[in-house]
Amino acid sequence: MHFSTNRDQLSSAISIVQRAVSSRNPMPIMSCVHLETTGNVLNVTATDLEFGIRCSLQVDTLIDGAAAIPSKYISSLMGKLPVGNIDVKCDISTNTSTFSYGDSEMALNGFPAEEFPLFPELPVKPTLRLKQNIFKRMLKRVLFAVSNDERRPVFTGVNITVDEEGTLSMVATDIRKLAVSQEKVDDTNGQIINIIVPGKTLNEVFKIIDAVDDEFEVYLTENKVFFTLDNICIMSRLIVGQFPNYKIVIPPNYVCELRSKISELLDAAERASLLIDTRRNVFNIRFQPEQLLLYFYTESGRIREEISTDFSGDPLDVGFNIRFFIDLLRSMDTEEVIIKISGHDSPAVFQPVDDHSYFSILVPAVA
Repeated sequence: MHFSTNRDQLSSAISIVQRAVSSRNPMPIMSCVHLETTGNVLNVTATDLEFGIRCSLQVDTLIDGAAAIPSKYISSLMGKLPVGNIDVKCDISTNTSTFSYGDSEMALNGFPAEEFPLFPELPVKPTLRLKQNIFKRMLKRVLFAVSNDERRPVFTGVNITVDEEGTLSMVATDIRKLAVSQEKVDDTNGQIINIIVPGKTLNEVFKIIDAVDDEFEVYLTENKVFFTLDNICIMSRLIVGQFPNYKIVIPPNYVCELRSKISELLDAAERASLLIDTRRNVFNIRFQPEQLLLYFYTESGRIREEISTDFSGDPLDVGFNIRFFIDLLRSMDTEEVIIKISGHDSPAVFQPVDDHSYFSILVPAVA
């Protein structure tokens, strides 16, 4: 393989795909970034078999070929090379790739490129075309609720569905918190979809798509999903399992309800987090007429915050995990929130004012 390209262009592609490099896989080849030229197109790929990213870019190719280079070395090298064009050659007899820049060069030892797993082929037609800004907004609203507990794989993903009416829904939960976001979409081709996509994958999609009106494409196979945007393709295995019916945890009635500014609640909670006991992360809120009272005492000190609210119902004291409370409020993109409390230990519902396409549920914690 022999090609030349701009350093910044190659560096950008490598920085994107290296997010898919596995740090725990025992096979050395899986710690590599794979470079392959076909004509004047260079495909830069990384994968851990469950998740992968491929980035394509235009280069000046002299000889087609491929190389597998350890990610930590090639990514570090890109940041140290001078600005301008670089020349890349791979000697397949030694699996050595030489990077020439100006009158200098550096060689990196790699692995046989043919040992690198093939990136799966895309289906012929996309399953969905979605606007980036809508999908990004929905992801922001639900990703905080995804579980990190690998013992329950279903909860480490987001349940994405499209119904017969063209409503796109995302649901995420780890049992203690839940988030639901729904949007009407146009180009669904009448398809009904029900999949569980790993949260890790969707976090990378969130980073790559922009809050713009442009579209990107989603491809589905029996056990994989692909997200393509311009020259980037993200591949992921789907999570197998039955996602629980979130509707059964929505309280049928409420003890009290209040309306408050998100910024005031968030500022108060972040101040409280400075003193919180990190072993438990629990703080108290008294829901009462006119003012919400946030308070707790620890060995480090105490805090008492009063926040003006519109309140209805009976006064009630409830404890929440402060980390979950903060993450939930940060996921909202409106100025005010309605909080509905159903009891000391029953789920509380958080819903943006004047936006019924999204809500979250937080289970109280024992203070």
